Amino acid sequence: MQKYIPTVSSSSPHQAGHALVGALMPEYDPVTKITIVPRGAAGGLTFFAPSEERLESGLYSRSYLENQMAVALGGRVAEELIFGDDDVTTGASGDFQQVTRTARMMVTQMGLSKTLGPVAWSSQGGQSFLGAQMAQPSDCSGDTQDKIDSEVKELVERAYRRAKDLVSSNIEVLHKAAERLLEKESIDGEEFQQIVLEAQAAQYLKDDAPGVTVPYQGA
Repeated sequence: MQKYIPTVSSSSPHQAGHALVGALMPEYDPVTKITIVPRGAAGGLTFFAPSEERLESGLYSRSYLENQMAVALGGRVAEELIFGDDDVTTGASGDFQQVTRTARMMVTQMGLSKTLGPVAWSSQGGQSFLGAQMAQPSDCSGDTQDKIDSEVKELVERAYRRAKDLVSSNIEVLHKAAERLLEKESIDGEEFQQIVLEAQAAQYLKDDAPGVTVPYQGA
């Protein structure tokens, strides 16, 4: 098995982690390509193909958004499992921004808060969901803002737990996909799906994985 060296080949397990979580989340977009060829500031990319219906409607279910957040965290989770907590890279910084933005919009704009209910707590400013900037809070009380922050944190942490549980349970697929990327630099969705099928990996149906520890939590 290949020896992975952080900062040199970290993009390989990172991108494989995104692809693995996306492939096993039910009703998520299929993987079309994975590459570790650098593009701009990105050390690699994983491409997914949204359904035509979703593209045309622009509508996203709560379960889709929660799965999307888990997919985004799949790269960091893969780095932690391969390299250990102390040797992860900064490659997931954009992923964390995306996940935090999605969770905050779910709570403050989309009426998907289980704590605060179907209320808009901020204005979207006319921008589309996928291209929107971080929402600015409306004139709500400090107590309400604390509840918003708490629910955003819980959404992100639950996405992390689900991603880590999924990748840990399918570590063989992660290793094989990462090794193939090291050999070829890019693989298409069909080749990746074959790796998943050979491992007989099953779809991930858990809503949460409470036994998974989220690192760097305060006492």
